[in-house]
This record gives sequence, C-alpha cells and structure tokens, in this order.
Amino acid sequence: MRVVHDIPGHAGSTFRAALSFLLLAQVALASVPAGPAPDERMDGLRARLSAPDKWTRVEAVEELARVGSAEAWELVIFALADSKGEVADTAQLALAALDEPKTLELLAQEPGLRSEEPLVRARVAELFGRLPSAPPAKWLERALHDDEPEVRRMALWSLERLARAGKLDEPRRKAVEGELGHAARSERDALGRARALAALLAVRPAAAPAALEAARRERDPLVRGAATALLGAALPSEEALARLAPLAGDPAVCVRRAALEALGGIGTRAAVERLIARLGEEPEERLRLRALELLHALSGLKHRRDPRPWTDWLSTLPADWKAAPARPAPEEESAAEQTSATLAGLPIVSKRVTILIDLSGSIWNRRADGRTRKQIVDEKLREALEGMPADTRFNLIPYTGKPHPWKEALVPATPARVREAASWFEACKESGSGNFWDAVLLALEDPAVDTLIVLFDGEPTGGTRHRLELIVPLFLERNFARRVALDLVLVDASRRLQRTWGELAQGTGGRLVSFSF
Repeated sequence: MRVVHDIPGHAGSTFRAALSFLLLAQVALASVPAGPAPDERMDGLRARLSAPDKWTRVEAVEELARVGSAEAWELVIFALADSKGEVADTAQLALAALDEPKTLELLAQEPGLRSEEPLVRARVAELFGRLPSAPPAKWLERALHDDEPEVRRMALWSLERLARAGKLDEPRRKAVEGELGHAARSERDALGRARALAALLAVRPAAAPAALEAARRERDPLVRGAATALLGAALPSEEALARLAPLAGDPAVCVRRAALEALGGIGTRAAVERLIARLGEEPEERLRLRALELLHALSGLKHRRDPRPWTDWLSTLPADWKAAPARPAPEEESAAEQTSATLAGLPIVSKRVTILIDLSGSIWNRRADGRTRKQIVDEKLREALEGMPADTRFNLIPYTGKPHPWKEALVPATPARVREAASWFEACKESGSGNFWDAVLLALEDPAVDTLIVLFDGEPTGGTRHRLELIVPLFLERNFARRVALDLVLVDASRRLQRTWGELAQGTGGRLVSFSF
C-alpha cells in the first residue's frame, strides 16, 4: 500500500500545483515527435551533399559545419572538390573555423592537402592562413613544395597572414624561414617570388632587407614591383627613399605604381619632392593622376597637374616636414573627370585598359520600351570607345560562364578598331552564368594592362569562385605585384554590394560608380 502524506495549507497546494505541472510537462514532451537520431541526420546530410541542386549542397555544407563532428568536417573537406564554386567556397570558408587538433588532421589527408586536384590543395593552403591557430610546420612545408605554383603561393600568403596575426611561434618561424629565403631567390613562378618576399618580411623582418635589395634588381617586373611595395615597411624612411627614387622611373608600370604608393606612405618632404617630379615626368595618364591624388592627400591643397604650384609649395616646407596621417583629399572635381571617354558615368582615365562586361542574367531582359538592357550597354560602350584618345590601347572581354575575349591583347584605339570592337560587341549574343573570377584572371594575363573596367551587377555566378569573402582578398593577393587598378560599374546593385565592391576598387586605386537601367 502506498501512503500519501497530506501537506496542509499553502504548502500543500503549492506541492500539488508543482506535481500537476510536472505531469503535464511529461505528457507534452511525450507528444513531441523525436528528432532524427544522429546517424539518420548524418545520412540525410550526406545525401543532400550529393544532390543535383548546388544550393542544396551549400545548405548541407553549412549544416555540417554546425554539427561540427569529425565525420561532419570530413564531409565538408570533401566538398572542397565540388565543381560549383558556390559549394566549394562555402566549404573553404567554413573550414577556417576548425580549431581541434584531431579534426584538423583531416586537412592534411587525401581529401585535403593530399588531394589529386590542384585547386583543392590551393584551397587548403589558403585557408591555413584563416585558422585560429597555425597548422603544423610540416603541413606548411608540404604546401610550399607542391608541384602547382598556385598552391605554393597560397601557402606563402598563409604564412604571411599567420605571422602578421602573431600566430606563428618561434619554432614554426625557424622551420619555414629557410624555405622562404629560398623561395624569394629561386621560386620559378614570378608571382610566387613576389609573395615569398612579403612572407619573409612578415616572418623574419631582419632577413628581409637583403632579399629586397636583391629583388629590386630582378629582371622580372613583378618581383621588382613587390620589392618596391615592401621597401617602405622594411627600411627606415631615408634608406627606403634612396632606393625608391630610381624605381619611380622604372620601365615597368607596375613598379612605378608601387613606388608612387610607397612614396605616399613615407610622406616626408623628400618623398613629396619625388612625387612632384613624377607628376611632370610620368608618361602614363593613370599614374599621373595617382601622383596627383597622393599629393592632394598629403598636402590638403587643390593644385592641378601643373608641377609649378606644387614646387612653389614644396619650397615653403622645412627640411623635417612630414605629412599629417590620414589627411583627407580635398573635395573637388578630380582631374580624372576631365576625360572625354566615360562608360555609364565612369571616367576612363587609363590608356591601357581592358573592359569586361557581364552578359549573364537580366542584361537580356526587355525594358518597357521593348529594348533589352544589352542594347543600352551597346550604346554606352560605343560612346565610351569613340571617346578614347587615339593613343589608347584597349580590349574587350564580355563574359558568361567563361570569358569571350575580342582580342588576345590590347590594340590601338584607331577609328577602324573602335568601329570593329563596337560592332563585334553589339553582335555578341552569349548568355549564361556570370563567371567574374575567370574573366578577370584572363584579363590580368596581358602584361600591358594597367586598368580593368568591369560592368556587372555585382553578384558573381558560375566559375570556381563565388563568395565575395574570398573573391575580394584573393583578387588583392593576385594583384599585389601587378598593381592593376580595378574600376567598377555596378548595375542595379544593393548598398551591401556597392560597399563591398567599393572597398575592393579602392584597394586597387580604382573607383566605383553605380548605374541603373
């Protein structure tokens, strides 16, 4: 027999109320369907990771990252090999959160750093630089010895980022220092040698000056450009200035551009004197304008291109003058706006330019007047080409799922060439996804180009790269030694896209305008 003791008064009613609540809660919980068992959940995610729809696979990667088990992370690593950039980029970004040693070991195995696919190995080498803690030195060394230049360069970039973030301890620094010195001297790929210089400066600053001194005498302009860009951070200002002076007149545009930026960063009277000299001597329009922009920012003055007012101002400065940090440029109509060639409101200030136009998506939609947006772009492009000075050299690369270049390299903007290019683009009927990444990489292959102009909606589709969180830093990394300006015409883009792409354009010395049909 069970005995129930009665509890008198308020205490008894409180006890009975609590007992009733617990009984009701048990009934309610019993009526809720149980979620899938862990094994069933993983089976479902594994199936979704193989779905035909790429967005289903993207969602599966995101859910697997939230699960966070060793099995889940292994599946995310396998997603690095997905043929769609939307999926592989999502996996690459998700894996940057890994901070558990046993799970991290998966990155060094066959699905990751030992993959047969070079792009997968490059993705792993790049995400090493995003990890909360530095990976083992042996993994970095393996990536540095990879057969593919892209993998080696991504490993060098990761080492640079890890060092600058204070994530490389002394044993790891010692383990890779010799590798970096060797790469700075002997890496077969010029972009790789350039990146090795930056990594060496970050990992072991004391070893960098000698490497930079050798690099600034290199025959390859990419390596000289990298050395020029790094001199200001590696040497005292007077010593850096002495080496920058001749580089400011280097035959290669990318080297002269890097020298201008370095001089602007030094910001002393002697550096300003060199900038004024370049304003009068520089043959390339884009670089003259950049020298002028730097002088505006350093001085706060509104003088134009004529070097004489700048020289008069220089004569008033004391020998120990140094520009105030972060001085804003004066708000005025830039000299760039004086050009006669514009594309949808964007001044074309370069005379060595490739224009890329996204032919995906809504550009083929018809407006209320019956014309397509492509026809509007046809008119804008013809106007821009006809406004170019005759000594301009240019190329066109419309793109869909792949780039469709008009020519293999820049050609003179003669009237005949301009008519040919405009007619060719007007007849172009390509459509499909918008592979921004492969189009800009193709454009960068022409060493004569100093400016890329891209007309697009700001939402890449197709290709190996999709996520802007990767595209922006990867472009800046690729452009580190080239110093190509990126000018952007965004069509009907959101404020978020304008802000993100604007930061990229600014990071290259370019500009952005918004355009609406």
